[in-house]
Amino acid sequence: MQNFVETFLLNCGLSWTSSKFIPYLLLLVLGIICGIKIKNTLLRPWLKILAIFLCISLPFGTYFYFFPIYHPDLINQSYRPQILPKIPYKAPTLIVVILPGCPYCEASIDIINQVKAQNPKLHIVYQLVSDDPESQKWFKKVLNKKIEVSYSKQAPLWMLAAEGVFPSYLLFDNKRLKAAWHNTTFGVRALDELRSYN
Repeated sequence: MQNFVETFLLNCGLSWTSSKFIPYLLLLVLGIICGIKIKNTLLRPWLKILAIFLCISLPFGTYFYFFPIYHPDLINQSYRPQILPKIPYKAPTLIVVILPGCPYCEASIDIINQVKAQNPKLHIVYQLVSDDPESQKWFKKVLNKKIEVSYSKQAPLWMLAAEGVFPSYLLFDNKRLKAAWHNTTFGVRALDELRSYN
């Protein structure tokens, strides 16, 4: 989940990773500055140590509580599907395998719209695993107009490729799988890879 600060830094041209970690660094520096100011006060030594500790840890800890860092933000964790449907796209293509009605699939829309804006050359397809015309209409309405929404008879194979985790993100180039991420392993490292993928 992004916040205003991360979105601002991202819009300034910084990477997803930098936008994620710079607020933590700034809060840590702010806490250290406050700690140094408290060090020069006339408080009792034990009270001074407690105040310095709180000044350094409280801003950082509070921000972490609301906007945590997850493991995929530190390490790019992709997986290798055992079964893959054939795809018709030769150009670099990100296929987002989604299940209609899945809240995590709906939550992916803003981020994938941003990825498309950052890398217009990357072909993106939302691959539904259910032939629900209402869902297709809804996704077409909220996604960037250049993002394709598709349903195919290979839906069971897409479900197997996603290993039952929705959404799952599969990056293909020249019809070959380059990387794949489940929703739980799709972090800022993966987003940076997609941002610069040609």
